[in-house]
Amino acid sequence: MMIRVLFVSALIIALSACSNQRWDPDDYPVSSGDTIYSIAWKYELDPFELARWNNLSSPYRIYPGQRLKMNPTDAAAASGQARSESQSARVPRPDAITVKKGDTLYALANRYDVNAKQLASINGLKSPYVIVPGQTLKLTAPRSGKKPAAKSPAPSATASLPADNSRISWQWPVQGKLITTFKSNKTDRKGIDIAGTEGKAIKAAAPGKVVYSGNGLISYGNLVIIKHNRSYLSAYAHNRKLVVREGDMIKAGQKIAELGKTGTESPRLHFEIRKNGKPVNPLKYLPSS
Repeated sequence: MMIRVLFVSALIIALSACSNQRWDPDDYPVSSGDTIYSIAWKYELDPFELARWNNLSSPYRIYPGQRLKMNPTDAAAASGQARSESQSARVPRPDAITVKKGDTLYALANRYDVNAKQLASINGLKSPYVIVPGQTLKLTAPRSGKKPAAKSPAPSATASLPADNSRISWQWPVQGKLITTFKSNKTDRKGIDIAGTEGKAIKAAAPGKVVYSGNGLISYGNLVIIKHNRSYLSAYAHNRKLVVREGDMIKAGQKIAELGKTGTESPRLHFEIRKNGKPVNPLKYLPSS
């Protein structure tokens, strides 16, 4: 009897402690593998708005442990505080610093207003960018006597994307039997499912840029997401193999994956189109077959 009383008392204390912890559904903790596009896709948000709420500019880099505001109200309330904190946290940039206990590369990069990957490159660090107390980090690249050769400007990430106000010419990503249609009120029917044989080529439904290529979204299996313009994204799920990477510029009809059954019971392509983050019926966009 005494053991039972002690157990119940311990359980009550534990539950009480849990109830005192703050859980905020609008404050999303970034995990490894997350991108702005995958998070927006999961919560049916416009990725560009999500980036704006968190004061992120292209290419929208986020890091594990970072917390994201998931609605504009919270973001607006936090923006004034974030600006004052960032201004006070950033200090004049010396040529080099000594790592202290608790420092991380990303925190130091933010403190001294340096790009984290650039800071890692300057110091010859490779992912996951481990640093240790007492280590000296250079904050600026060493100057050489030679004037660096001029580099050709990098092509714009959206250079070959259709203009935002132009009409997208959609095409079927694969030919096969339509086995599931769109239902906006069903969580598992945000697109259409097309049956097919494993290994069959999955093709881009329109030109664009690959903004996600991986398997980090539950129930989608191996997934590719393509950005077509400011408004439209398309997704291709359950693939056996992905043949494109994030950042690749894709032509309409280009092979991006091989049909499979990852995340489902039978070989199929799950295809979605989203407008400003919201699922729309692909059959209203695809040509009549």
